[in-house]
Amino acid sequence: MDYQICDADNHYYEARDTFTRHGDAKVRRFVRWTSEGKRQHLLFGDRLSSGIPNPTFDPIAKPGAWYKTLKKLETGATAIGSKELYGELEPLPDAYQNREARLSVMDTQNVEKAWLFPTLGVCVEHLIRDDADMMYRVFRAFNDWLNDDWGFNYKNRIYAPPAIPMLDVERAVAELERVLELGAEMITLRPGPCYGRSPADPYFDPFWSRVNEAGILVTYHALGGLSAYDDMIDDHWLRPATADAGYNRTLRGFICGPERPMIDTIGALIVGDFFGRFPNIRIASIEMGSAWVEYLMHMLDHAGGIIERRIEAFGNVVEDRPSEIFKDRVYISPYPEEDAVRLAELIGVDRVLMGSDWPHPEGNEVPADFAKGISSLPGDQVRRIMRDNALEAMRAA
Repeated sequence: MDYQICDADNHYYEARDTFTRHGDAKVRRFVRWTSEGKRQHLLFGDRLSSGIPNPTFDPIAKPGAWYKTLKKLETGATAIGSKELYGELEPLPDAYQNREARLSVMDTQNVEKAWLFPTLGVCVEHLIRDDADMMYRVFRAFNDWLNDDWGFNYKNRIYAPPAIPMLDVERAVAELERVLELGAEMITLRPGPCYGRSPADPYFDPFWSRVNEAGILVTYHALGGLSAYDDMIDDHWLRPATADAGYNRTLRGFICGPERPMIDTIGALIVGDFFGRFPNIRIASIEMGSAWVEYLMHMLDHAGGIIERRIEAFGNVVEDRPSEIFKDRVYISPYPEEDAVRLAELIGVDRVLMGSDWPHPEGNEVPADFAKGISSLPGDQVRRIMRDNALEAMRAA
């Protein structure tokens, strides 16, 4: 490979003081560590953050430890239950929490630029859903920690997008303005419904207008921990739950798997004439797979009535074919084990982002391994996916 990679899905492992280092007195009382024997847990108020079994991350699974198993399952293997397949744990490497160490690893991996997303941070919002003031205090503290330890743009190589909750529009705009002033070039939002509203609801127009003006990329990353989808399943499928906990768990994961929030988000935006109202906004779906893309485009093109196919939203009519809007405005980073060649056929090679999920165990062992799954494409198209698309998505090409 005669060029360097731009990886659209890297991760950091949060420090112990991620939410408290810059938190005010209220945040430091609200967010606290607790112990249960040798295990440590993080509490937000009286709610336990259960999305990450070991929030200290030490020891940790090795990068790509689950990849071969996931690839076999993706291509038709039957379920495998042996715990040995999860791989051995290792002491937490410095590069997972230190940006200078990460840059050194990126040099050895031939990675020029990487977008870094939370591990624990994606598990927190729903735990503060009923307290807007505390939610924005916590995420202001989180974003300040993030800029401290990683940087919204560190040496034009590490891009760690700040997280902005979409609970209260005035507070969301204030945090957006703040992180823009601090140099953010992209933001990350939680996919799915926005606390009782669609993301295309005009209530959020002041926020989206500022995003549209700033020209920054909007990323949506896979949910972690509890979400509104858990509440919906509890209310409509598990009230009361069956006596079979295994069935309840499998049903929950099947109905609302990791791709469901992004299907809903993109659909809500397109049928809400979002991209007609905000022509400068593009979004990227990170770590939510791609097998759903063909189905969603089909459903979007059938929206607006069986015969009429007329999509009206907020006084406007969506004139363009919805699937074409999707292909024009949405970038997709597929799972490393998925058929990215097929995805390129569906949405165009210029909308596929390489994302290794490094150093998570379900991702590639090293970022460059992603290229093996697209090796049947012409060399210039491989380069687009491995490098150029991410640059263009950031408008850095």
